[in-house]
Amino acid sequence: MREEIEKRILRILINAGLIFLIVFALSFFNISLSSILIIASPSGFTLATAAALIIVIVLFFMVLRVILDLIRVIDVASGSILRYIPGFNPKNEPAIVRALKELLTIFVVAILVSIASPLISSIPEIGGWLSLVVSAAAFIFSIILMYDAGRTIYAAFESSIQAIIDRIVTHSNIGSEEEEKKYA
Repeated sequence: MREEIEKRILRILINAGLIFLIVFALSFFNISLSSILIIASPSGFTLATAAALIIVIVLFFMVLRVILDLIRVIDVASGSILRYIPGFNPKNEPAIVRALKELLTIFVVAILVSIASPLISSIPEIGGWLSLVVSAAAFIFSIILMYDAGRTIYAAFESSIQAIIDRIVTHSNIGSEEEEKKYA
């Protein structure tokens, strides 16, 4: 298990570094997905456009691979962390992992919408409205996922929270009884 996690974390770091380097290099050539879409339609499909499109597709798959590795690392890490929480019921572990995946999904949706919004807005006549609809749908989807994740996390940690509250109350009662004896 340790070797798999080390391998995945190393792969995440390498792929994230490569993504950063490729995007950094492309910024010098002024190549982006929006520029590819603008160039491809009026002037036809050239070799430079094909190369830029291939680079963008490769970047997409590298990002996808990083996300899939992150999901696996979150699965294992959350299982390890949850064992150390006082009062946590281990049967709730799958629910917590699902909630963490929902939070990761919200993050990915936010990134995708922020990337896609300028591209959608550049569509003549309906781009602005379509971008507004996509943003609103992503916002509603994110709110639903946040509510579900929050409800799941609260339900799973309710007994843990109650155990912590009981410890605090017990500790404060012991401290106040000692003070009363000291001043009596």
